[in-house]
Amino acid sequence: MVELRRLKDHSGLSLKSLQAKTPFSSSSWERYLNGKVLPPQAAVEALAVRAGADVASLLALRDAAERTWTAAGMTAENGSSTRERDPGPKIRVAALSVAAGALLLSAIGSVLLITAPWQDPPRTAGGGGVGKYTCTYTRRGDQLFAGNSTTTSRLVMLNTTGPDAAEVQCLLRRHKLSPGDVDGYFGAHTETEVRRLQRLDHVTADGVVGEQTWALLRHVE
Repeated sequence: MVELRRLKDHSGLSLKSLQAKTPFSSSSWERYLNGKVLPPQAAVEALAVRAGADVASLLALRDAAERTWTAAGMTAENGSSTRERDPGPKIRVAALSVAAGALLLSAIGSVLLITAPWQDPPRTAGGGGVGKYTCTYTRRGDQLFAGNSTTTSRLVMLNTTGPDAAEVQCLLRRHKLSPGDVDGYFGAHTETEVRRLQRLDHVTADGVVGEQTWALLRHVE
């Protein structure tokens, strides 16, 4: 955990900044980062996006930690009938839960150390950050592309910046929605229009563009 906090400090991600840049509160991040609660998949994906780490690798590590967590829960269930006589199992289960959380945090810390996102140059307009983008639409089969990004699965959410955010804005316009300027900043206006698209297509209206919402954005009749 000490190593994870060091990595978080290097990347500039405080609990408040994580709350501002992800759908999760600072108190939730405190529990996740201190091994009190197993982070949900969406939180791991959000952390990967903000840190520039590989989403698939982090999710695989989370799945491994979840299996350990589940094993700890099974131990707790099996020992419930003897707790009054022997308090030992309860203590061991707590230790296993902490160990599972530490395993996940250590694994995530290792990935962040490899990617070293704080060593990347700051993004600027025209180089992947906020600025002026254009929408040049092309069709590939039944999918539509706007010339800024070709991803169909990368997670894009509130406060994301760069070509992926600009691609979302262009595709929203193509669906006759109004995200505002195509500036590569996924702000509140863009999030509102993403939620509107999700409601129109009867999917979870969380304002986060993942694989399912990318499919909606890129679909061409």
